[in-house]
Amino acid sequence: MLPQAAERIHALVGDDAPVLQVGASHEPFPRADWVLDDRPHEPHGEARYTRRTWVCRDVCGRAPWPFEDEQFAFAVCTALATLRDPVGVCAELARVARAGYVELPTVEAELAGGAARWLCDVVDAELVFTAKPYDRRVRVPRHKVEELDPADRVHALFWEGRLPARERLPESADALGAELAERVRRRFEPSGAELVLTEARRVGGLAGTAALRGLDALRRLR
Repeated sequence: MLPQAAERIHALVGDDAPVLQVGASHEPFPRADWVLDDRPHEPHGEARYTRRTWVCRDVCGRAPWPFEDEQFAFAVCTALATLRDPVGVCAELARVARAGYVELPTVEAELAGGAARWLCDVVDAELVFTAKPYDRRVRVPRHKVEELDPADRVHALFWEGRLPARERLPESADALGAELAERVRRRFEPSGAELVLTEARRVGGLAGTAALRGLDALRRLR
């Protein structure tokens, strides 16, 4: 979770307000009072949740979660992109909590070698999930993403009342591949000014190399 998001949650949520985290084994959030996760209880030294308030079950199961409507003041989930049914999880998050926070990798970050199931976008405050293609022809060099600010590698969405989400079905694998390739090109291909600067540096470097070779030749003649 982004540090600034954690700070904002602590500022927004009172100390007595119940907080749920979905998918705590992915990234424990110490402020959570309750946890819903498909793995058994995992103790954490600074956590407020306990073995009693850690509910172990399939978060993507068809049955509703074992919580009342709006039981929680706030819900946190940073594992949506790894879940098999993120749209259903979003619906349950909005049912059991009055507000919350979700964090997902950007498409560009995921194409750099992420392990998520989904490519995630936020369009007009709606989460849009596209199944990650098996054909990995479109890739982003990891160093390109690592150069970005951490806040530019994720979608950080605070929501209240509603958490709209849908799955997007591309026309074809080829259409999706072309779309992703164009997206990566727009995001990472250098601008015209950057290309000019790179070429100037290259030419300058070649000129410097030629000058050094000339000096070496003169030394040999002496």
